[in-house]
Amino acid sequence: MRAATLTDEAESKDGLDIALDARRQLAQTEAAQYDALLGYLADTADTPLARAGGVNEWTRYGGSGTPSVSEYAACEVGPALGLSASGSRDLIADALDLTYRLPRLFACLHEGSVDAWRIRKVARKTRKFTLAQAGDADRRLAAANVDGTPLIARVSMGRVNQILDQIRITEDPDDPENQRNENSARRSVSIWPDDGVARISGTLSLDDGKRLDQRLDQIVESLRFLGDNRPHGILRSVALGMLDEPDSLDDLYHQVQTARAGEDTQTDNQPDQTDQTDQTSQTGETEPTPNPAPPDGAERPDAFTRPTRTRGSRATTLYLHFDRTWGTWSLEDVGAITRSEAAEILGHSHVTVKPVIDLETTISATGYVAPPRLKEQLGLMNGLTCTFPHCTRPARVGDYDHIINHRDGGPTNSRNGHRLCRYHHRAKTFTAWTVQSPAPGIWLWQSPAGRSYLVTGGTTTKLPGRTTPTIRNRRKRDAA
Repeated sequence: MRAATLTDEAESKDGLDIALDARRQLAQTEAAQYDALLGYLADTADTPLARAGGVNEWTRYGGSGTPSVSEYAACEVGPALGLSASGSRDLIADALDLTYRLPRLFACLHEGSVDAWRIRKVARKTRKFTLAQAGDADRRLAAANVDGTPLIARVSMGRVNQILDQIRITEDPDDPENQRNENSARRSVSIWPDDGVARISGTLSLDDGKRLDQRLDQIVESLRFLGDNRPHGILRSVALGMLDEPDSLDDLYHQVQTARAGEDTQTDNQPDQTDQTDQTSQTGETEPTPNPAPPDGAERPDAFTRPTRTRGSRATTLYLHFDRTWGTWSLEDVGAITRSEAAEILGHSHVTVKPVIDLETTISATGYVAPPRLKEQLGLMNGLTCTFPHCTRPARVGDYDHIINHRDGGPTNSRNGHRLCRYHHRAKTFTAWTVQSPAPGIWLWQSPAGRSYLVTGGTTTKLPGRTTPTIRNRRKRDAA
């Protein structure tokens, strides 16, 4: 019914035509958003956003040829658009690159002839290009055919990447080697929980990656030999976990050696196959075979199982939370869990179950520096993240910040403190960002432009309306 209504309103257009029109309008709206964002940055370019005594640092988020932007202007963008700090910086960089380095492609976005996500991928991939390289990429990808469709919208992103790589290598033959060195310097590994499993993402050097790949396959072969018939992918996951425990690898090695020695013994003592056939025919019965046997007829031992170790193993601390509303316990970064489940998951380690500090208790200190117990308590208050609007950085590695400055009489305690990442701590200290905490676990933020945000439980809610004081008036009031 809905599709028929849309078609009737659009006369001869069918649903796909209407979808294409909506897609074109969406691209044009994205272009308008970038224009508005650049207008905001231009309006604040001459405004000293830092308070007296603060440093208004300018950063070039885009590639060469783009203007620098105040880091505190970028700090206003994220909460207003519901983006994290890194997300807002990426958006600013893309908008600047499209305006100053890729104007033809930006014009295609204004026309609605290409999707915004394609344009942004090109902006990011060409960020380290010289202006000449970026101009060449802009010209080639924006080249239109007879119906006006640019090349970037007519080929796959794989082909687009090939074109960009060709430009990079042609202009600078040494660039691929430099790129490899840069990638090597940015190697990292991240592990995070996801619905009962741990996901891993990261990069290794090429030789380390090859060795790791071969090592995992070797462990999988050993597990297969011991009778573990689970899928190959699962066994590689098990093998990767075993690399963290040399003792488990030693046990696996000894089990394999024992199994092979047993095979050799069984082979030597095995009766002739003809004798087995004669015995079967005489009795008329055969013994059931519980497991598939190897080609030589010897039974394999049970699959390898990870042993439980208590001596010489690493200690693991579990942060256990109790939800008074639902009466449930949960393990930090994992979810609802029982103590027995925790012991099962970490059976290879010495488990210490550590109750979390009561979040409703006020912990105080006499000096300026917050003690570890206070910092740990506040790190748990906002869903384990920085209390700045839309920030997703972990609170445990953030700074302790006095809501009311310590020099103005603000105490160092739970009610006057919270955890901020370093970037947003500097923004609060050196600009007109303000925060209040009317109740434990609730923070009311106000930006220099007068926008207000409610932060609680790891969520951010933009409050309606804007306050009237301007940035300049705030600075005058603060200086007074």
